[in-house]
Amino acid sequence: MFGSSKYPAYTNNGYKFLKISNQRSSRPPLVLLHGMFGGHSNFDPLVKRLDDQTIFVPLIPLYSLDKEELSIPMLSDWLHKFCRDCEIERPVLLGNSMGGHVALEYSRVFTDDVTGLVLAGSSGLFENDFGSTNPKRNDRNYIRKRAALTFYEDIVTEELVDEIMEVTQSPQKLPKLLKIARSTHKYNMESMLKDINLPVLLIWGKNDQVTPPRVAEQFFKKLPDVRLKWIEKCGHAPMMERPDEFVEHLKPFLQQLEYTKANKKNKQNYEGNYSHK
Repeated sequence: MFGSSKYPAYTNNGYKFLKISNQRSSRPPLVLLHGMFGGHSNFDPLVKRLDDQTIFVPLIPLYSLDKEELSIPMLSDWLHKFCRDCEIERPVLLGNSMGGHVALEYSRVFTDDVTGLVLAGSSGLFENDFGSTNPKRNDRNYIRKRAALTFYEDIVTEELVDEIMEVTQSPQKLPKLLKIARSTHKYNMESMLKDINLPVLLIWGKNDQVTPPRVAEQFFKKLPDVRLKWIEKCGHAPMMERPDEFVEHLKPFLQQLEYTKANKKNKQNYEGNYSHK
């Protein structure tokens, strides 16, 4: 939703995704994961500011998968297949809202396949209700007000309201939306966070009404290797609302991961050479 991305989309093996390549970059690739009502274009402001990075933005197929496949663990398996089929090795996962939840589960199950994790307004602990019960799908004003809660400043367009209502009024799409919404509420990961032994960066809007600041604080307490950055006057989608500040927090984290990766490689080369003497 939020319109089409400015970047070209590719289709391969049934996947639809953006790919922005930087052959000179030695950093791990970055995989960006959107939320329940999101899409490729949610990350356009971020992609524009990360021209030194190879980036993948898959479209999570919420409305093309079977309803039975719509759970956080199943979407994590789908993401694993996507990375495998697209030959994406040990990426940094960056997820917003439901996308963060999927990234958390992926990082827990496939820890060795991930370099680092960035969460922005992630579900997985607590999320204010929107979609777990039947929405007032024909009430345009209600839909608009609920959508506006996502942001600190009201940037909801009539086009976005049209797109949301197209989903909520669709007898094919609405049951799938409700299924994944219920899964995000039921699949609480609090007891599992201790098992995610990866570098994690939390970037959170101070005015997030969907996953309030106390959720970020709980993630900060429970994850083993974590750092937390706040963005003032910002809601549930900081990469869209405050992209400059978001990137100010993100880039040093990516640079640190690159530095750590290079040190590990040098150490392995040194130990390998030493063992042959």
